[in-house]
Amino acid sequence: MNQCEWCGTGEAKIHLTGETSSNVCNHCYNALMSEELGIEVEQLMESFTMKDDEGNLRTFHVEMRIQPIGICLEAKENKGLGYQFAIHGELDDSQSDLLKRLIEKVRNGIQEKQIETGTFQNGQVFHSMIHDQVVGRVEFDEASDGLPLVIIDGKPYTWEEVGKMLMTYEGFQFKLKMYDMTDDVD
Repeated sequence: MNQCEWCGTGEAKIHLTGETSSNVCNHCYNALMSEELGIEVEQLMESFTMKDDEGNLRTFHVEMRIQPIGICLEAKENKGLGYQFAIHGELDDSQSDLLKRLIEKVRNGIQEKQIETGTFQNGQVFHSMIHDQVVGRVEFDEASDGLPLVIIDGKPYTWEEVGKMLMTYEGFQFKLKMYDMTDDVD
């Protein structure tokens, strides 16, 4: 973990360039941006926990980034490649209202299971789409040769596993559409 060059305590996630360059944490970056843009940073909760569709507790870490074009709030599940949700708001939006929107987006996103796992009579495990569609996100997979991981229901699936799920629909048409992390996907 790289430490913030300004405070020395936070994890440096942002690289600033200019006359000199700095690696800074999210907190220091937000302090800089709030001063530059003339807005106040509200103290928001850093994490929250809620139950998913199966009653499992899921804990999310909340991060806010103040940018010249608005405020981004992101909730990442506190495990590897779990659930991740984000929203975007205007600079003059209430940050606590943005947090409420984010929590609602998380609640909606974890309440409906999209993939079911079963076992054939020969013991082979299979995954299938419950409602003939899925919503997920694409992530880098270090273990594959340039193929992505697809995160659905807060679980990573290899490109091969997704392909096997799609073979159930051999001969069907499909529509692939990409969305920004902050967009609502219906």
